[in-house]
Amino acid sequence: MSSWTALRSLAQIGSVYIGSRCMVQQQQRFVCNLTLPSSLLVSRVPLLNQKRYAARKGTRDRKTKKTSKAEKAKKEEFVPYKLKMAKASGPVGPRRMIELNKPEAIDDVFFTRHFMTRPISLAEAVQFHRETNHPSVYNSPEALISMKVELDMQLQKKNRYMDNFSRIVVLPHSFDFQPIRKVLAFCKTQETQDEAVKAGADAVGGLDLIKRIQSGEVPLTDYDYFIAHTNMMADVLPLRGLLKRKLPNVKNGSIGINMTKMVEIFSKGLEFSSTKDDNELDYGLVDIPFGNLTMPTEELEANFSAILKDIESCRAKPFGAFITRCYVLSPPSPERFVVTTEPYVKSKKAAESSSSSSSDDDDSDDEKEKDSDPRNQNRAVRQ
Repeated sequence: MSSWTALRSLAQIGSVYIGSRCMVQQQQRFVCNLTLPSSLLVSRVPLLNQKRYAARKGTRDRKTKKTSKAEKAKKEEFVPYKLKMAKASGPVGPRRMIELNKPEAIDDVFFTRHFMTRPISLAEAVQFHRETNHPSVYNSPEALISMKVELDMQLQKKNRYMDNFSRIVVLPHSFDFQPIRKVLAFCKTQETQDEAVKAGADAVGGLDLIKRIQSGEVPLTDYDYFIAHTNMMADVLPLRGLLKRKLPNVKNGSIGINMTKMVEIFSKGLEFSSTKDDNELDYGLVDIPFGNLTMPTEELEANFSAILKDIESCRAKPFGAFITRCYVLSPPSPERFVVTTEPYVKSKKAAESSSSSSSDDDDSDDEKEKDSDPRNQNRAVRQ
């Protein structure tokens, strides 16, 4: 073996020895640290002040979005795909016809899309529909004639709108449209019971009738409406669980004193309700027939006026136009005519203008009296 190889082998042996010796020392130090109590330990490196930094804004936004999406998914109900797509696409155009920057028509024949719509009277609209439904045209001379009334559901406060309402109105002249409904009347005295029977109530009774309903002897599905006299208000309350929404109450007029009128309204009255648009929240519509084309024009006009007045009574705001427009239709004819409503319903704007004009007239009369007074004339001369 050469001297160089001998030296290299010794160096390797020494490095191994030194490495093993270092490892032994490290193990001894670790054992010593474990055996020493925590109070005697002294860290050679000073402790750093720990700081907690908030997450980035993007991270926080992502977390909040995830939670909000999860909450919305829990709250939202299932919507079919077709309805969801229909809502996403939105309406084709506004439901309420808006006529801006259109000139008024001078002649009798004009294009309605280029000129302002000219409202006509109800008699003219009825006559037009009789001509279009003649046997030589659509061949339906006994067709129903209906009205579509557009409403402004906006309230006085911003972003507040009326709720849908349902009404029952007795028309002056009846026609074959709805079947006669069955009415059950709760009355205590014999006089009120006889009055309800003469008016056309299908069932009449007092406390004994309530007990029979609770026991199940009287089927509630046989009757459409339930009315009660005012002296039966407390006795009818135990039937709340059975009648539910049909329970007589003062709000819808099913509790009162005049049994004849109540039976007539709920058995022969014409039902109608308003519908709001999902996109235009201030747009409401009432679609209701008011007669046949074979009825005289005077009877149709009386029914038309009664329905308009009943709709006008449902207004929630004190001023402004509630009924914005009224169409008259008679299927199968596709024509519809705008009919003036001012002769039947007095608008609040006209009332305001009339009151203001009367106040102006009073002021002018006072001024005239002041001018005619000689003392005022003398004061003016002195000035």
